[in-house]
Amino acid sequence: MKSNGIWVALCCASSLLACTGIAAEKKAEKLTCCQEAAAQGKECRHRCCVAAHKEGKSCTKCNPNKEDLNSKKNAKKAPATAEK
Repeated sequence: MKSNGIWVALCCASSLLACTGIAAEKKAEKLTCCQEAAAQGKECRHRCCVAAHKEGKSCTKCNPNKEDLNSKKNAKKAPATAEK
């Protein structure tokens, strides 16, 4: 009877460890359309993004956390550090 309890405890512990490993893998974020374009050295061609960028704003539909503005700031900083 005690050995059954040990096996149950081991199975529960291993399943918890497996679940945390799977959750950690899912945290990898998907790039937004603007981030993908910036990675290729291009500008995003979505209409909503183009209109927002002309106004100096972020497209809230495609970039709810203003990721496109962050990638533009990083792109501007990179050439400045390369010149020094």
